[in-house]
Amino acid sequence: MITLNIFAMALFQDAASSAHDIHLMRFYVAFIAAALMLQALGILLVAIYAAKFLAVLHSISRNVEEKALPMITRTSDLVRDLSPKITAISTNVEQVSYTVRAKIDELGQTITQLQETIAEANGRTRAQVARVDSMVSEALDTTEDISRTVQEGVRVPVREIAAIIAGIKVAVETLIERSPFKKRKPDC
Repeated sequence: MITLNIFAMALFQDAASSAHDIHLMRFYVAFIAAALMLQALGILLVAIYAAKFLAVLHSISRNVEEKALPMITRTSDLVRDLSPKITAISTNVEQVSYTVRAKIDELGQTITQLQETIAEANGRTRAQVARVDSMVSEALDTTEDISRTVQEGVRVPVREIAAIIAGIKVAVETLIERSPFKKRKPDC
């Protein structure tokens, strides 16, 4: 509408009102220039803050990577080291069980000898099984604790990053919504 007014003033100007009209045109042009400069300044500020934010995100991701990778490697090494030991213990328990059974069959001549052998073998087997059980339980608990620590170490920074990104998204949407150059829908 302003453009039509200025165009109409330029076509139908007379000598008396042309000085006033030129003054108004200068005022309009100065106003538009000031608005464009403010918008450019705003975009520049948003770009500076976005660059700072990206630098912070980069350092956070580098810290997470530096701290999480050694824990994952240690966990993997621990599992790799414990697997053969658990297999060996299981094999030893199985061999002890076979040995006990063979000894019981060989020493079955007298009841007294048989009871002593059974008691001795049973005590050894229980000790081995208890040892294996405690080692396996400790290994599983350690692995679970490490896994939980790694998950929490990754999950917390990711939540913080997601919250920051959501805040930036809302800020940018608000800036776009309030922009004077946004196309407005005609009211029905």
